[in-house]
Amino acid sequence: MLLYNICYTRPDLPATYKAPAVPASKITPQFVRNELLTCFESANREFARVLKQPVTDEALKQQVRQFVTTVFSQCGVSFEKPTKDGIETAIEQCKKNAEAMMGPKGSEIIRHHYDEMMKLVTRLPA
Repeated sequence: MLLYNICYTRPDLPATYKAPAVPASKITPQFVRNELLTCFESANREFARVLKQPVTDEALKQQVRQFVTTVFSQCGVSFEKPTKDGIETAIEQCKKNAEAMMGPKGSEIIRHHYDEMMKLVTRLPA
């Protein structure tokens, strides 16, 4: 019996976020904060698809940046000079907010993106 690999990617549907494989020397709080924005853009693109709500890339980037910077601020965390503890606090709050907003239909998207971000956070020096 022959099996064929029929998996493919569609250029109009960006792949889901995956934490980049970078050397430890590149893992800084600012790098992780920037990856958090990229990760949230990916998750929100997937949420929009699930909810059948079209969104432009530019609008998505602006919404995500505003959302993330607001969460950092509400958590008392510096967005400009983040720390490992601050990033962890903000990510936990972002996760709670996303879970409350999306409910069960977003749980797998949230779990995947959270797990990917934590791969970077755990590599941050204390």
